[in-house]
Amino acid sequence: MKNNAALATDVFLLDNPSDLISIDKWQKTVNLLAELFDAPAGFLVQFTDKGFQVTISSEQESNPYSAGVIIEPEVNLFCRKVVETGQMLYVDNAAIDPCWDTNPEVSDDGFRSYLGVPVFWPCGTAFGTFCVMDYRETAYKHTFIELIAQLKEILESDLALIGSYAQLQQLAITDPLCSVNNRRGFDILAEQRIKLAKRNNSLLSLLYLDIDRFKVINDKYGHGVGDAVLQQVAQLLTRTLRETDVVGRLGGDEFVALVALEDKSELTTIKHRLISAFETSFSETSLPKFTVSIGCTFVSEQAVLAELIDTADQDMLQKKQALAS
Repeated sequence: MKNNAALATDVFLLDNPSDLISIDKWQKTVNLLAELFDAPAGFLVQFTDKGFQVTISSEQESNPYSAGVIIEPEVNLFCRKVVETGQMLYVDNAAIDPCWDTNPEVSDDGFRSYLGVPVFWPCGTAFGTFCVMDYRETAYKHTFIELIAQLKEILESDLALIGSYAQLQQLAITDPLCSVNNRRGFDILAEQRIKLAKRNNSLLSLLYLDIDRFKVINDKYGHGVGDAVLQQVAQLLTRTLRETDVVGRLGGDEFVALVALEDKSELTTIKHRLISAFETSFSETSLPKFTVSIGCTFVSEQAVLAELIDTADQDMLQKKQALAS
């Protein structure tokens, strides 16, 4: 296969919106590896659920594997051995070792030598491997083995940067008290969900929830109990709704949920399910009893998220006023 430096769309690096990692830098690192080892092929390979995916491939005509190629996880590969053991692997001549007879890199592509090191995420789990392969038998000096270990540390430092950025991103869109989306996180995810629904011609509804007489709860029992009530509402929402539904806390005692529907009649079922979940939850906790007012609106073809929230809010306020009168 002729080498193609373009990455597959499902490789993690392309899913990172921060652009913190320069793919060009990683490509240059892999190219440098192959050049310094005078080898026909160098790779950064990512271990995924689908198998071993070539993330970066050295840019040589002699390299048979393109970036994006995936090899099934059960295949007898050099990289599989590295990931399974978490250790460096150096095979100077695979042709004389029967354990590599079923390795397609040896039997089909003709590779004889492999030197690879494991690359780890900051949490210690395997990202994949950084490796160089040759069609000839090799006898690498100790300095070459040290070199590949040093280069892989550069890659791991980039992975640590990705991990730190992801954590910061998560903190920026998550409500710290209730562990659901904050207003920013809800807006981002809801906008994406609405666009997808319009494309698929599917039905959505926006729910707006407000805890009745929440100030009384805070005044009578204290803010610690009030915080526990907020957490209970968030937990019940995430437990009762589906994983594909988007739940968020706008602030104070106000929550929103964007839910998918089979038809408009299902909205009534969902509201009843939520109300029932709140009613039965009191037997499981020592929290004071409380009720929640729920407003709603359907997502139209011309829907604007801010307007949907306002409409559902107004519907909730009407229900709350009716309850008070």
